[in-house]
Amino acid sequence: MKQIKVNAYEYEELNTDAKTNVVYWLDQDPLDYETEDEQGNIIKELKYFSDMAQKDIQVHCEINEYLFDKYGECIHHLEAKESEGKRWDQ
Repeated sequence: MKQIKVNAYEYEELNTDAKTNVVYWLDQDPLDYETEDEQGNIIKELKYFSDMAQKDIQVHCEINEYLFDKYGECIHHLEAKESEGKRWDQ
């Protein structure tokens, strides 16, 4: 098994181009919700991250504990390695 060192960043640590890549990635799976029209009909709507404020995107990434490489590509899984009492995934 190969071991590599990965620099992982939180959303707010990324530069503008990387944040744009994160938003493109998030927009592939928009949030869906239901509303009612005046007649009481249920309408399913989508909310895209590209329509949200930066702070809302940051909070979403924090809640979901997303980490990214320096280009804004999501790092989906990191294995923790214990070394000298420190966890490498934190």
